[in-house]
Amino acid sequence: MSLMADLAPRPGRFRDAVSIGGLCTAIVVVSMTLRIPEAGLAAYLVFFAYRPDANGTIAVAVVFAALAILVVGLSIPMLAAVVDNPPARMALVAVITFVGMWLASATPLGPIASTLAMLLTFLVILPDVVNLPIPNEIELLTRGIAWVGPIVIVAMITIGVLAYLFGRNAVGVVEDRMAERLAAVEGRLAGRIDAQAFAEQVTAAPARVEDLNKFAGLSTSRADWQRLQALDRELLELMLAVVALDASGADAATRSGLESALTDTAAMTRATAPDSARATPRTAATAEDVAAQIRTVGSILKGDPLGAPPVRAHETTGLKALLAEPRHWQFATKVTLAAMACIVLFTGLEWVSVHTCLITCYYVSEATLGESVHKMTLRMIGCLIGAAIAALSLIYLVPLMNDVGQLALLVFVVASIGGWIGVGSERIAYAGFQIVLAFFLVVLEAFGTFGVNFGPSYDFEPATGRIIGILLGSLACAFAFVALWPLPMRVDVADGIQRTYRSVAAGLRGHPVPARAGVLAALGRARDLQDYTAFERAVEIDSITPAWGDAIDEALTTLAVASALERRRERVHDGASIGAEAFAEAFEQDAETFAIGRLAPPWTRTVDPSPSATGMDANDQALVNHLQEIAGCRTAPRTAESPQPALSS
Repeated sequence: MSLMADLAPRPGRFRDAVSIGGLCTAIVVVSMTLRIPEAGLAAYLVFFAYRPDANGTIAVAVVFAALAILVVGLSIPMLAAVVDNPPARMALVAVITFVGMWLASATPLGPIASTLAMLLTFLVILPDVVNLPIPNEIELLTRGIAWVGPIVIVAMITIGVLAYLFGRNAVGVVEDRMAERLAAVEGRLAGRIDAQAFAEQVTAAPARVEDLNKFAGLSTSRADWQRLQALDRELLELMLAVVALDASGADAATRSGLESALTDTAAMTRATAPDSARATPRTAATAEDVAAQIRTVGSILKGDPLGAPPVRAHETTGLKALLAEPRHWQFATKVTLAAMACIVLFTGLEWVSVHTCLITCYYVSEATLGESVHKMTLRMIGCLIGAAIAALSLIYLVPLMNDVGQLALLVFVVASIGGWIGVGSERIAYAGFQIVLAFFLVVLEAFGTFGVNFGPSYDFEPATGRIIGILLGSLACAFAFVALWPLPMRVDVADGIQRTYRSVAAGLRGHPVPARAGVLAALGRARDLQDYTAFERAVEIDSITPAWGDAIDEALTTLAVASALERRRERVHDGASIGAEAFAEAFEQDAETFAIGRLAPPWTRTVDPSPSATGMDANDQALVNHLQEIAGCRTAPRTAESPQPALSS
């Protein structure tokens, strides 16, 4: 996808960008009014706290405020214990970093754990960053650490108040996402969206709602929330049904006939498969499934009583398995070594203004090599762009400013531009963050350094050092991730595919399946990783080949057809067996093959998945036949392109 497509407008993007710009501006104004230092860093927290809905934004602001209190409470006694012992400080930094980054990799804490580790580490090494008189060193350091609380808490209060007053309710944002899904279905059936683009939307759909679902239930009644959850679930099923329809080879007349049922709620509750769908048994089966799913969605929108939600299997990993998984401790080790190298660098050179190299290590590190190199590249590009904008502003704009209002306008414009990029696709989003960070570090550097110099300054040295530090930190992480246990992206691509096949196998056996949103999100991540192959190949790592893209498409098609069988079992056969269980072992074999990171589809299976047709109708048989073809049970195996070695993790 092109850069212009990533920067193109989409519904809600302008509002999000302006909201980010407004929040950053408000924090800068409040910080300067109250003479709170580090206004730029406080404003940059908006990019971590902002969510499209007020509920989520307020919740994250509360978490960050609590995190600030925790950091201050933990770091002061830690620092007091090691302030006079540099080797102990380094050992403590290593332990904090390793534990924090292991938690970030292995648990849902993610960014919270890495942020906590970064803040604790930075405050513990504060004696190496600032030169203070020895007799009063611990007292002055404690005062400096205590400023972390007001800096973060005032910023979070500002964000929370503005989100409460002007933010959107989470329910409204979720409803917009649901409308986008229904519009995508209508666009595909009408032929305005091609099959490949629609498949990409299907796998991206869960991620657009996942965070919102956590907070929408707090702002509506239980009954309305249950209806919204049912709509979320059934719209995903409808999108999968349309994927199965595409795989069946349905013609334009069949799709158009189904699309005509989406005109209003009443029409949706009466949806039927058009006569043209009878051209082939496979098209008839998938068209009937799409029509049935449209009726289900229509009944939810109409307000009819809801049925019981399906029983879902829970995908959990025990602590013992997490501790045994090497990728988590390998990730933590790489970040720890990069961070330690950065500390040695700026303390050994006595160039403390490049201490941002340490902070960079915690934010550019990603699970796989391609993602890490991609994020480092975005950070460096965004940093250089932001620094250039800041330098031009200091030379041509800041000398003309007479009050904080003019500075606020400049902050609003640059933060909104960064926000526009930051709320875009993952391919470019992080560059927007870095443009704003570099701009703040340069332009706002002198506007409040612990209570002094709340006015413009033209000393470029501190800001230049911070920007150079970002570049050095990126290079340190790049070296660590390339030299030590480089984890190719195809490991996570294979994980998304194998989770899909395990879900298919469980459904064919009649067992509870994992939440469809989680399976599709994993497949969506596998699809997104294909965009970063150039970053892995740039460091000569065997990356994702085009055959992996074919495997992702095949997995989605398999899930779509198998889900149609699952729905027919519940809707037509009242949960009774429909003879498709024989496929389960075949797809379990597929999952096992992908689980070790090997690509070799399709296979000649060691099991015979030919099911008995007893008790099945023509539509069931058509779907089963389709699964047989997908599984490669009736076709000769293709020759895999350049078989890649299996991976242990």
